[in-house]
Amino acid sequence: MKNTIINIYKELNNTINSLSFMDQYRLSNNAFIRNRLLNFPTLIIYLLNLRKHSNQVELDQFFKVINNEKEASQVITKQAFFRARKKLSYTAFIALNQQIISSTYQPNQHLKTWHGFRLCAVDGTSIRLPNIPDIKAHFGVQKGKEGQADCTLGMASIFYDVLNHLVIDSSLHSNGYSERECIPEHLKHSMKNDLILYDRGYPAFWVYALHIHHKSTFCIRTKTKQLLIVKEFIKSNKREQIVEIKPNATSLQTCLDKGLPTGVIKLRLVRVDLPDEVEVLITNLMDTEKYPANLFKALYHLRWGIEENYKCLKQWVEIENFSGKSVLSVQQDFYAKIVASNLTTLMKISAQKKVDKRTQYFRLKYQVNSAQALSKMKHQLVTFIVDAHKGISLKIERIIDYMSITIEAVREGRSVPRNLKNIKNDIHFSAYKSSL
Repeated sequence: MKNTIINIYKELNNTINSLSFMDQYRLSNNAFIRNRLLNFPTLIIYLLNLRKHSNQVELDQFFKVINNEKEASQVITKQAFFRARKKLSYTAFIALNQQIISSTYQPNQHLKTWHGFRLCAVDGTSIRLPNIPDIKAHFGVQKGKEGQADCTLGMASIFYDVLNHLVIDSSLHSNGYSERECIPEHLKHSMKNDLILYDRGYPAFWVYALHIHHKSTFCIRTKTKQLLIVKEFIKSNKREQIVEIKPNATSLQTCLDKGLPTGVIKLRLVRVDLPDEVEVLITNLMDTEKYPANLFKALYHLRWGIEENYKCLKQWVEIENFSGKSVLSVQQDFYAKIVASNLTTLMKISAQKKVDKRTQYFRLKYQVNSAQALSKMKHQLVTFIVDAHKGISLKIERIIDYMSITIEAVREGRSVPRNLKNIKNDIHFSAYKSSL
């Protein structure tokens, strides 16, 4: 994995410094043509530097690092940064993330799988945004409950590898955008051996048809009090059942609009008994011998990894901490921090292998502390990209070792009851603890 990481940084360096990349992702033909300190590659790298503090502090520290200075000084003003970023398309960071993902999922990388599947999940979350008129107009607001102010929100959706903790694809939309409508774009980045997990908000005939059309494997938790076929399955007390699902008039029209097949679909229902409720999963994993029903409770539990990723993005990456007050700045920061998070995860994967080897005979399992890993990547990520062709192997090994000694115990089976009262209106959350 270390060699893969080194190659990824070399590829990032080549890409960011290439004229073709600049031509593709600058917003005008006249942008970045002058030889300025904050040129196209430097701006890209600055935005990847896990920014959390005020812009001037971040800029001063950033140039201290790349100029190898002992003390910080004001090299670029925040006003110059604001002018430069107006020329940069946020889609540059989407392209960089796809480059990282493509390089990571190569044969012989020894990444974790579930029965040979790359185990993924798709889920959405609300993202709090600056309360600025242009941002409110673009993304929309969520009405607060009585006595509570409205909140400017966007909707983020992520296609996530729950075993290797990598964001395969991400998107940011207006508040109220359908989470299901994000699926077709996410599936463009899927692989043949993906098994994709979904929560209760995703079941729909067209969603099943879409996956079958793409030859994708899925497992979705379905609502237990809506579909007659599901209610009858629960009453039967069967552990599993093969069922045929037909589209109703609305589903039929949706499939026709999306160019999807409308024929009857055979799927498998699997019952999972929980302490306080019955859960039903619907899947196209039809081989009952290869994938017996008793596997599915633990399988679906692994979906929780995407919830933990959102916690990490909001709490430690501070993905809701934006460096500007425009729609473009929100988009740049969001996608840049996805890239930075993935680069940190690659280092964590290597560090975790050292932790597993060192603690293999311990009573508890131990894992790399995510907050500390992100803290250790601040500024290091910058030097890895800038110095990628100058020999960064020892630097990377040093940070991997550093991460591997900052660990925490994993205590299986712990749970905290969720307070679901007024959860849809609870849009003002308590502050998170910073990782820096």
